[in-house]
Amino acid sequence: MRVLAAFAALALGLPANAQVLTSLRTGAAPVPGFSAPALIAPAGLPSPVLALSVPSLAPALAAPAIAIPAPVAVPAALRPSVVPASPERPNPLGQLRGVLVDWLKPGVADENASAAAPVSAYVLDLDGNAFGPGFPTKIILFEKGGDRELPVPTAHFAVIEKSIGTDFAYGGVNLRDYELRGDASFREFFGPKFAADLRYAVENLPASEWQGPSWGALVRALNDPVIAAHTFVLTARQHTSEQLLDGFRYLQAAGFIRYLPKAENLHGVGGTHRTAERKAELMAEFIDGLQASPLGGGRHAVGFSDDTWANYEKMRDALTAILRREPGRWSKVKIVLFFTGSNDLSHRPEALVLNDDGTTRPYVPGERR
Repeated sequence: MRVLAAFAALALGLPANAQVLTSLRTGAAPVPGFSAPALIAPAGLPSPVLALSVPSLAPALAAPAIAIPAPVAVPAALRPSVVPASPERPNPLGQLRGVLVDWLKPGVADENASAAAPVSAYVLDLDGNAFGPGFPTKIILFEKGGDRELPVPTAHFAVIEKSIGTDFAYGGVNLRDYELRGDASFREFFGPKFAADLRYAVENLPASEWQGPSWGALVRALNDPVIAAHTFVLTARQHTSEQLLDGFRYLQAAGFIRYLPKAENLHGVGGTHRTAERKAELMAEFIDGLQASPLGGGRHAVGFSDDTWANYEKMRDALTAILRREPGRWSKVKIVLFFTGSNDLSHRPEALVLNDDGTTRPYVPGERR
């Protein structure tokens, strides 16, 4: 009876010595001079509950044992069948990682060996997408009226950007007291910092911390000579193309990739206050190039992946608007968009195919071009 009473009190929400753990920790390994923020939550609201400690059941368990009759044998024919285990909960991001690699395949020519084979092209964002939340590059927020700095991982920044200056708790502070200060906040997005941070991540951090959801697709692309020549980077960083290429040279020397992307395919589009728009404009140019490429059969294919919803949404809306105005503009190209954001509380990872008329549909793994 004491056991039943203890469970009843817990179920009815009666006072108990329960301690709620409210810290949300990143999995990032420590980076010199920086401690990862521990909390992402609207101010005034409880943080996600990670664990509960229930009231002690020791008194109840110490009660005199109740005699229980020995079990009666049940004929095998009457025994209940084994209940199958519950299926695992879907993991959208895990599934999307597989879809990205599944989609990115070399084109196959038709029976005419002299005909040009379809081309697969891959366009991707870097921070939070190819690289994970533990990547060392940070965006710096400044305390209003002072010089106190709050470094923010790029993957987190994609989530909290619109909350800067508002009543929003992050990293033990309230973002209403913090602001962006132009190039000073993005100082790590310039110069040779990309290659240096990449080297640091590879040599000091677990792969799970610095490799993002699109890492596998990037490696697959840059291990195929044809796809590598059609791999494009659209990043909010402001490094030059050569500075970005230095990072890929390091990956090649470290044995991760066999081929380098072309320097002219690497674009830092940050600093324009039109990052999402500029990505969409360049993507349209890339697709026009594929449309003009020789094709013996089938369709060329181009995929775009980004972990920031604003960039993904702008890309989707801009390209579908073009297709609605000009339905035949990209008749020789299959376009697939991947949203890879894992920290976004409002949108789940997804993969969409753009139809020729500007409508969209979910991508089906293994489908033909």
